[in-house]
Amino acid sequence: MQELSLTQEYLLCVLRNKGKISSFDIEKGMCLTGACVLELLLDGIISWEEKDRLSLRTHLPDRMSYLRPVYSYIEQKQPVKFKKIVERNSVTFTDQNINEIVDAVGKSLVEAGCAAEERGGLFGGKTIYVPNEKALDRVIQNIRAELLEDGELSEDIIALTALLDKSGELSRYFSAYEKKALKARLKEIKENPQVKAFQKVLEDIDNLFVLLIVAAT
Repeated sequence: MQELSLTQEYLLCVLRNKGKISSFDIEKGMCLTGACVLELLLDGIISWEEKDRLSLRTHLPDRMSYLRPVYSYIEQKQPVKFKKIVERNSVTFTDQNINEIVDAVGKSLVEAGCAAEERGGLFGGKTIYVPNEKALDRVIQNIRAELLEDGELSEDIIALTALLDKSGELSRYFSAYEKKALKARLKEIKENPQVKAFQKVLEDIDNLFVLLIVAAT
C-alpha cells in the first residue's frame, strides 16, 4: 500500500463500510471538495487571487489525476470563488458532480491497494469503494500519533483533522479518554498560525451549511 494524499485519506475515513457518501451527507461532500482544493493549494497547483478567488498556477501532475474533476472546473471558470466550487459539487439537485469526485478518488484508492471496488447501493447498481481496514487503521494511527503526542503538526494532518472534525467523523475514531486530550489539541490546532491558510475554505463550508439549514426550515 502506497502513501496516501490528504484527499485520499479523507475519503478513506468517511466512506465507512457503505463504500459511498450518502446524498444526505452534504457536509461530508462539501469537505471532500474542500480536501481537493486544499491539496491543490498545498501543492502549489492553484493559488488564491484577489477577492478570494482561485486560479491555476501550473498543470496537474499525473500522480494527482484523481483531482481532475475539481482542477478542470477551476480551469474553466478561473478566477473562481471556492464557494462556487462547493455549490457545484454539493448544493445541487443531483449527485452527479460529487459522484464524479468520489469515483476519481475512489479508483485511485483501489489502485493504491487501499480500497476494493464493489457494486452496492439500493439496487446493487452503484459502484462503491470499500476501505481496506489496514489502510484505514494506518491513517487513523498517523492522526493519533500527531494529535495526541507533543510535536509539530504537518500541514496535511492539520487539514485532515479540521475536515474530519467539520464533517463529524473525527471523534468516532477515538476512545472516551482520548477525546478529552483531543478536545484540547483541536483548540491548539485552531490557534495555530498554520491553520490560517485553511480558514477561508472551512469558513465557506460553514456558511454554506448554515444556508442549507435555513433553506430547509
